[in-house]
Amino acid sequence: MKKLLLVFITNLIFFSCEDVVEIPLNDSKEILIVDAYINWIKETNETEQKVNLSLSSPYFKKTYQPATGASVYIEDEYGKIYQFTEENSGNYIPKDTIPYDIKNSYTINIQYKNQTFTGEESLRTVSSIDRIEQESVELFGNEAVQLEAYCFDPIEETNYSYFEFTSKELDFPEYNIFRDDFSSGGEYYGFLLNSGLKKGDHVKVRQFGLSNFGYNYWYLLILQNTQQGGPFVGTPVNLRGNIVNMNNSNENAFGYFRMSEVSEVNYIIK
Repeated sequence: MKKLLLVFITNLIFFSCEDVVEIPLNDSKEILIVDAYINWIKETNETEQKVNLSLSSPYFKKTYQPATGASVYIEDEYGKIYQFTEENSGNYIPKDTIPYDIKNSYTINIQYKNQTFTGEESLRTVSSIDRIEQESVELFGNEAVQLEAYCFDPIEETNYSYFEFTSKELDFPEYNIFRDDFSSGGEYYGFLLNSGLKKGDHVKVRQFGLSNFGYNYWYLLILQNTQQGGPFVGTPVNLRGNIVNMNNSNENAFGYFRMSEVSEVNYIIK
């Protein structure tokens, strides 16, 4: 009798575990995501000017949704307008190149689904990358490559920037953030530490000029994407950039409108 009772209970538990319990999830409203940048490369005098628009997606649906059909333009403080055209889904490029001008401020204007989004920025200069030093260090028992990109910080100026290291050998770009609170008039550097790089690999090193607001935004963005977790780590939140919804301040866009002078060096691992 006890044996039969045990079999009955076991079967009951087994078949009960097969039931699928579906919990309804309240997906949030789609929010416009803006990745707008105007880059001027110091070493080549080339420029990169693009506005990427997309929409947020539910947490469990990792799909990219381009925001198509938007009207996009950038206006300088003197009223000159630079119209953007949609190159492909969600990617917008200017019809005329925006000129290099550190004394001018610019406002981006995005009209999408009867909503108007704006953001203001001006060109931020940056120090040139003077040299890159390479050394081998031990990382978790393996030999790793460390690169240090050195720059000189102008004295009596307040400067903000971030470094970006990209390579086909890296799974993701690596970033460092910088502000000159303690290095004004001296040398500073951004660094990359990676055990997957080997002799002959190419690494593109870039430094982007930032505003104070831009520094705070990128600092929090990089922090949220690199912190490992733990009992004292803050909960990630949606970061507010400099794009404002003129129709409804409670539905501002995610992302940022940035204008940066960029110093770029292409380095080959020795």
